[in-house]
Amino acid sequence: MSRFRPGAARNFFTAFTDLRRLPRGFWFSVGAFVVDSSAYFGVLTLMTLYLSTDLGWGDERAGITVSIFTMLVTLFMLGVGSVAESFGLRRAILFGLLAATLGRALYSLAPALHHGAGVVVLVLGSLVIVAMAEAILQPVCYSGVKQYTDAKTSSMGYGLIYAVMNLGIVGVAALSSWARPAVNDLQRGVAGQHAGEALLRPLAKATGSGVQAVNWLCVGVTALTLLAFALLMTRRAEAAKLRPDRVESPAAGAGVPLAARLRTYFAEGPFRNRRFIFFIFMLLPVRTLFAHQWLTMPSYILRAYDQAVANHMEWLVNWINPAIIFLGVPITTALTRHVNVYKMMVIGSLVSAVPTFLLCFGPSLSLLITYFVLFSIGEALWSARFLEYASELAPPGRIAQYMGLAQIPWLLAKGTTGFYSGFMLEKFCPADTPALQLHTGTMWFVYGCIAMLSPLGLWLARDWVMAGLHHKPAPAPAAGEPVAG
Repeated sequence: MSRFRPGAARNFFTAFTDLRRLPRGFWFSVGAFVVDSSAYFGVLTLMTLYLSTDLGWGDERAGITVSIFTMLVTLFMLGVGSVAESFGLRRAILFGLLAATLGRALYSLAPALHHGAGVVVLVLGSLVIVAMAEAILQPVCYSGVKQYTDAKTSSMGYGLIYAVMNLGIVGVAALSSWARPAVNDLQRGVAGQHAGEALLRPLAKATGSGVQAVNWLCVGVTALTLLAFALLMTRRAEAAKLRPDRVESPAAGAGVPLAARLRTYFAEGPFRNRRFIFFIFMLLPVRTLFAHQWLTMPSYILRAYDQAVANHMEWLVNWINPAIIFLGVPITTALTRHVNVYKMMVIGSLVSAVPTFLLCFGPSLSLLITYFVLFSIGEALWSARFLEYASELAPPGRIAQYMGLAQIPWLLAKGTTGFYSGFMLEKFCPADTPALQLHTGTMWFVYGCIAMLSPLGLWLARDWVMAGLHHKPAPAPAAGEPVAG
């Protein structure tokens, strides 16, 4: 039995003491990212509802639009963030916040145009602007964490931004779950049901629904973040970096023709490793459940459950998962750090996938909560180990290539799930249909079967994939990687 070591506790508290001494630029960068990410998830959670109901696009069209939007965030991140960073940390973050404010404002204005091509152009244009803004903010703010920390504090800095981001999501969920039903009730002439209704009366008069009111609240959150960052992040604060990121000279291979570089990449890069390609794409099915968190869950809860549960939809979608990830990732990583990584991938993806079948029994609040809890535990088990295993499969000198390619399945999961989620909602959980006439169990059975392909495929191929490992498992990272949309 291991014994408590006072030295470990001292190191723990020393780490937090060191964080307090970090330059102000660290806190301003982290704050900008966390608050903007909260607004991002506040809008994203309600996006399918907004597009399908408030704008009348229908579930299928809304699902496709949201999938394309979230895919664009990842695609833009591959290049836009690094270009923006070359203009300086402060200016890049200011531009990203300004673009996010403008994009969300245009997005929220769409109902004022009623119908027609103008609405489509406005919504699609605004989503492109927001996608570009988020693609700038995440990598630039993470670059800020690197530049304002040193070797002693960098791991705590990255862990802090991940943890606080999850708390931010919980905070915006609380704001949304208060404002959305309260505005809906005020617009129906029902007063006295919610605390602080007086603060929401202007929004209730100016907007057409509770969803629209939340959209405008997120615009306000982003605008205030922009103002605060512009005032607090002075050039002097920006310059106080512990590890300035120097602009690197062009790579030696920059002069090589693109066609030759592509041939080298596919001939010598990660695509040659069949085990690696199988491994990362075998996780695509279970990753679709993450996309259903915003593509399917909000509409499902609002349509299949009674009003008391529907009014607290955000609590279920955006409270349980972030809270468990916030607490569970460091704990599960510490407890399983000596367990074979591939085994943890199989177990974790299985724990994430199996609870989906609980929803086949029909709408039940206890089963829904159980699903969120178990799904989140599964995510905590495997998500923090994914990039570690990808790096294990990479040969020396090619880790960056492998890590970049490892993100492709998440891009595909976000980009493809919406192409069928809306169709499934319209078929098995349509709007304006009595709950007893819905067939949501069939929908979740299909999604559960899709997700189960990951643990089954990984387990069946375990001997073949394990034969390709280059070295023994290394200690897992202390926290998982956050994903913007």
